Amino acid sequence: MDKRKTKVYSSYDANILEALFIKYGLSKYYIRQCVNGAVHGITPDSIKKDYEIMEKAHKDVIMNLIQTTLK
Repeated sequence: MDKRKTKVYSSYDANILEALFIKYGLSKYYIRQCVNGAVHGITPDSIKKDYEIMEKAHKDVIMNLIQTTLK
């Protein structure tokens, strides 16, 4: 009987992590933990909020580029 389970890891956008690293001056490991929800507090909440805003803006830019190149 095969009992191996594969764990699915979330991958975060390296560019957004770098931007948050520069903005907050915290380690990328800590930033990933904040986005993941493993750390609680005021700063982790604002880091998570900033990550979501940056991720949405990044997706919007990509969609705009796709639409302009399809014309």
